[in-house]
Amino acid sequence: MNPFEFEFMQRAFVACAVIAAVAPLVGGFIVQRGQSLVGDGMGHVAFAGVGLAFLVGAEPVLGALAFTALAGLLLVRMGRAGLAGDLAIALIFYGGIAVGYLLSSRADAGQTRLVGLLFGSPLNLTWSEVGIIVALSATVVAVTVALYPRLVAMAFDEQAARVAGVPTDRMTLALTLMVALVVVGGMSSIGLLLISAMMVVPVAAAAQLASSYKGALGLASAVGAASAVLGLLAAHYRDYAPGSAIVLVAIACYAVATAWRSLTRRAAA
Repeated sequence: MNPFEFEFMQRAFVACAVIAAVAPLVGGFIVQRGQSLVGDGMGHVAFAGVGLAFLVGAEPVLGALAFTALAGLLLVRMGRAGLAGDLAIALIFYGGIAVGYLLSSRADAGQTRLVGLLFGSPLNLTWSEVGIIVALSATVVAVTVALYPRLVAMAFDEQAARVAGVPTDRMTLALTLMVALVVVGGMSSIGLLLISAMMVVPVAAAAQLASSYKGALGLASAVGAASAVLGLLAAHYRDYAPGSAIVLVAIACYAVATAWRSLTRRAAA
């Protein structure tokens, strides 16, 4: 049975492919900065915003956006004050998921809805929700293109970039907010707890094969989109959980890329 015949699958393919293609564009910078887990932490904070939205009857996307933006501002301010250590960041991130579940339980949010946001529920998306995901993704792409040289400079050597006149504090804030947009965009499609993997794993896979940083970003974006399509096909034909299938396909791509790099090195030796 052709999955593209069904409108709910069409929506899922568009939403997941778009956000999975954009996530590695942000992930390339945070991986280079040694902050691979910041997306996971932002997912925890976003869940607090979702819980508050449930409690007051607002849209979960708005709550997630508000909380991740505030968390991004707080992290940058903590960094300026020298307070952004692992413990302080852990308190913010893990406190976020605890607050999120507390507020969700007080709001009597259904377990099915909560699980869908944490692990993705792309088959239940509406076209308006797909439109939001596409808009958030387009914003991330636009910011990446506009700030690309400065983001690259900061990612590779923040001190040298600062000496060269790059406003590193603003770039850090911009990058953090980009992570927040990806997390919120991936919330209902791939899931708050899984979208961070799509920022990191495709980048790791592309790094095994690409010969330049820009090439690695492009290849990582392609790996992300392909993982989304293949994962959704697996979910359709084998009845797998879509978000989990997408991430596992990306991990399989990393394993294949690593094996290929090892083989080519041995052949060249």
